[in-house]
Amino acid sequence: MEQFYQLAHAFMNHDLNTLSDPKMAFMICGVILTFLVLENGFIPTAFLPGDSLLLLTGVLIYQDVLSLGVIPLLIMATFVGTWLGYMQGRFLGHTQLYHRLMSHVEERHQQKVYHLLDKYGIITLITARYIAFVRTAYPYIVGATELPQGRFLIVNLISSIMWICPLVGTGYYLSHTKLAAEYQTQFFNIIIYLPVALLVGGMVALVWRWISKRRAAQPRD
Repeated sequence: MEQFYQLAHAFMNHDLNTLSDPKMAFMICGVILTFLVLENGFIPTAFLPGDSLLLLTGVLIYQDVLSLGVIPLLIMATFVGTWLGYMQGRFLGHTQLYHRLMSHVEERHQQKVYHLLDKYGIITLITARYIAFVRTAYPYIVGATELPQGRFLIVNLISSIMWICPLVGTGYYLSHTKLAAEYQTQFFNIIIYLPVALLVGGMVALVWRWISKRRAAQPRD
């Protein structure tokens, strides 16, 4: 727990020397990889801020906190998480548990998945990667339709690469800009606190949705 406190303190104070310490860098990498697996593979954690974490990763690579070697790990974490979602859909697709899980995904997100699948097929997983919540629901629904696993794995790998590399590259590129150099403190603050703000916002939205469903389920006098 103390190491997490040190990590948070180093981020808040922009202490790149501490963040570059191998133990700290390993912890940062572990947190990001865990978040990617959870966000892509489990509906209850679909609110986790994957996109903004990848932008942060690009910035940390530019700052030599993380190495380029983290990119294959990010791709693997995304691939594994999405495959876990697919397997849950495949084995639970005809059960009550599946419908209970999908009830946590807004109807408009589910309809988006069905629309993409019906119109363009499995290749649209590449597009779905860039739509929050849709990218989590997508493999569940694809698995429930019993699409052959071989085809899914190929598209899963391609879409993982096409999601990770551009977003990490964008974070790295933004760090090169004159604006980022001129307003380095403000830029770093935005990149650091954006995932935190999205995480808190997602948790608040999740709790609010749960409360609303409980109220709607209560019998009226």
